[in-house]
Amino acid sequence: MTTAPYSNAARHGGLGAKAAPAPALTRDWQIDAAKALAIVLVVLGHANGMPAAYKLFAYSFHVPLFFVLSGWVGERFGHRAMTVATIAKLARTLLVPYVAFFLVAYACWLLMGVTSRAAHPSHVLPWWDPFIGLFWANGTRLYVLPALWFLPALFVTTLAYIALRTRLTTAALAAVSLLLALAWAGWFPSLHLRLPLALDVLPVALFFIAVGGWLSRYADALRALGASVWALALPVLAAAWWWLAGWKGQVDVNNLQFGHSAAVFLLVSLLGSAMTLCVAYFVRQWRWLQWIGGNTLLILCTHTLVFLVLTSVVARTGVIARSLIGTPAWAMGLSAFAVAVSVPMRAVLVRVAPWMLGLKRK
Repeated sequence: MTTAPYSNAARHGGLGAKAAPAPALTRDWQIDAAKALAIVLVVLGHANGMPAAYKLFAYSFHVPLFFVLSGWVGERFGHRAMTVATIAKLARTLLVPYVAFFLVAYACWLLMGVTSRAAHPSHVLPWWDPFIGLFWANGTRLYVLPALWFLPALFVTTLAYIALRTRLTTAALAAVSLLLALAWAGWFPSLHLRLPLALDVLPVALFFIAVGGWLSRYADALRALGASVWALALPVLAAAWWWLAGWKGQVDVNNLQFGHSAAVFLLVSLLGSAMTLCVAYFVRQWRWLQWIGGNTLLILCTHTLVFLVLTSVVARTGVIARSLIGTPAWAMGLSAFAVAVSVPMRAVLVRVAPWMLGLKRK
């Protein structure tokens, strides 16, 4: 298997692209493939036209999967202390892209208000209103680009994990965070409150990062199981996930929606994550998946903007029949285009504004 070192951004956030080498371990392409599958599920879920059943099943695990993978990569490829340098690097790889892409989305929001003939929020809301969402970092208030909520959530949760990891083993931290996640998911949403900087997601996200950190200790043993074991495990995991995901109801981590049961939500998320890792084992050599897995931050931050622009162009020009817009075929085509266009976008940003991707200028 062709390998390459993990980047600083990947070690600290699980979303970044290639940067400085890590000599101790080589890149885990199964993790990159899992990240790629997760971001494709996210993009499809945000596209207009996917049926409600898709959101029921995909949303049951794709965001928790990102946290699991971030914990896995962070624990396996970097032993971090709670220092100013660590906080600064996390801020560079997560918060700088968060603010940068927010400002791009904000400019688009203003432009849409100027050019749109129909009523637009920017006509009635004050110009500074979107910046309130930048502070709160949840989908309701972060309406100019809701998908960005994940970046501050990952930032605060990773800091919490690093702080706790200095005193607890990975197993102990996973056990403690399990109890915290169960209590929080079962209680806090009923208050109908939100905390700033995605802090209300932290107790749940911490559990998944802790599980990823704990599992990473067995990465070599899991890899040694071989293709036959992964192939046998996949249908068992998929069957259990499918049945439980259909029963527990809709999940939306960003909006603190955890279905009928917090415990079942955690279980379904782990089953879906394990299922994805099984699939990733067999597709880890696919180069295009490797590229997507190494550029999930860019795709996360740009896909809904691409949706907005392309849909507007199609609606104005009539290139595609309006009857096709909002169908599953439209959603899948739109998603494929959003992922494909990230290739030239990355080439431009690496040259012009690498800091938007959490990279240092060479």
